[in-house]
Amino acid sequence: MSLTFEEFLLVLRVASVAVLYLFILQVVLVARRDLRVAAVQSFSQAANQVIGHLVVVDSGSAPLAPGSTLDIVSPTSIGRAPINTIVLESNLVSMEHARLFFRNNSLWVEDLKSRNGTFLNDQQLPPEKPVAVRPRDILRVGDVRFRIVP
Repeated sequence: MSLTFEEFLLVLRVASVAVLYLFILQVVLVARRDLRVAAVQSFSQAANQVIGHLVVVDSGSAPLAPGSTLDIVSPTSIGRAPINTIVLESNLVSMEHARLFFRNNSLWVEDLKSRNGTFLNDQQLPPEKPVAVRPRDILRVGDVRFRIVP
């Protein structure tokens, strides 16, 4: 079975269109991958940007030196579990105690249903209801007290 010249040209055209579509698909996939990588890098840089500091006022039962400074990134989790951004080795601190985050150009703190509560300027925070903080506020997590500084 031999092909006529017209049939050969038709097969050649179909094959050329298929190769062209495969090339366009490859370009789209590479561009999509590059955009995804750029977005992840941009997000990770923004997530790791220091937005403030916690200065230890009273270390309580945690092995922290008073006056030491801990960076706040958004979000910063505080607790006894090693997965937290700031790990406080104290029996008065819950595994996942509190969270600090940046929203609407403000720093916010949220108690994560901790058993001993989270306090801002000696007032207990309601569980899972974020409260805006200001520079120089005192944050107490368990028996550890921090001053919030920009």
